[in-house]
Amino acid sequence: MSQKAVDRARTAFKRFTEGDFTSVTDLPDEFELVLAPEMPDAGTYRGGAARDWMAAWVNSFDRLIQEPVEFIDAGDQQVLVEFIQRGWTAGSDVPVETRTWSLSTVKDGDFIRTQLFQNRSDALEAAGLSE
Repeated sequence: MSQKAVDRARTAFKRFTEGDFTSVTDLPDEFELVLAPEMPDAGTYRGGAARDWMAAWVNSFDRLIQEPVEFIDAGDQQVLVEFIQRGWTAGSDVPVETRTWSLSTVKDGDFIRTQLFQNRSDALEAAGLSE
């Protein structure tokens, strides 16, 4: 079952690598986004609020891409993805870059929960995995 989650994440990140984030608007109302405490706007967002937060993040850049580094089958319909976010702000040719980890749960082909982390150890711990 988790392989389906990995495949779904690969499909999503293929689009994100191309700068296509239109799928954010298709997230279900049950979707939950959890931002790590050290992240800007930390907290939990659900449904429309989660979609709005994600759209605002994408729109805060002239151009944004998210390049996957590693996909890890975390079991129980979960996938852990390490990725690099690279964005260009208005009028800048210099990218802002950050390494991020997401732990996502997929149900019936839809993402229903994503937790974002700024470090690998916290992400692995949340997934019940170790180095």
